[in-house]
Amino acid sequence: MKRFFMMLLAGAMTLGFAVPAAAQTAMTVEGTAVAQPLYVSESGVTMAPVRETAGLLGYRVVWDKESRSVTISDGTLSLSFAPGADAYTSRGRTRQLGMAPELKEGVLYAPAEIYSLYYPVTLTQNDSGLTLTALSKEGLEQVTGIIEDAAMYNLVLRLEDGTLRVFGKENADVSAAEGLLLGSTVTVYYRTEAPRAAVKIVTQPAG
Repeated sequence: MKRFFMMLLAGAMTLGFAVPAAAQTAMTVEGTAVAQPLYVSESGVTMAPVRETAGLLGYRVVWDKESRSVTISDGTLSLSFAPGADAYTSRGRTRQLGMAPELKEGVLYAPAEIYSLYYPVTLTQNDSGLTLTALSKEGLEQVTGIIEDAAMYNLVLRLEDGTLRVFGKENADVSAAEGLLLGSTVTVYYRTEAPRAAVKIVTQPAG
């Protein structure tokens, strides 16, 4: 009897973990549903078709036959990666995300989070799936620097020329799974009309 209840509990736990993963397999980009099927990897990472997702965001996708790698560009920032390699390179720096891009039936898939990690794009999740939304480019500016302080409401950056910039981060979308760490490099997006209020903060890979 005890063994029966243990098996029943294990089954319930398995079902409990399967439901959230299934709910993540739908995604909307800029108000349009992604037509190609998404899937969730064994490690729980939602994988999205690269060319379709980037295209819906208005980004350019280029496939390099010689290096067998792909580059996504929004006109300002480029991101390169190759199937089978957990290595995502931008601005000469490479980071690992815990999941390599994969080719499935001729379609290249990559973690859906790459867009919010590298670009001015927000990623939200609810019961219906994932939503990617690009920030309006009108009046959108950016600056990159090293974190000198990351208090509860403010972020202090040291720029390349040594000057300090202070941003309010209370309402900013933060793409940093490990949090905002002192000494790390981040890119801050803000509006021209409100230069002290960060709208998105993106951590850059170390190196």
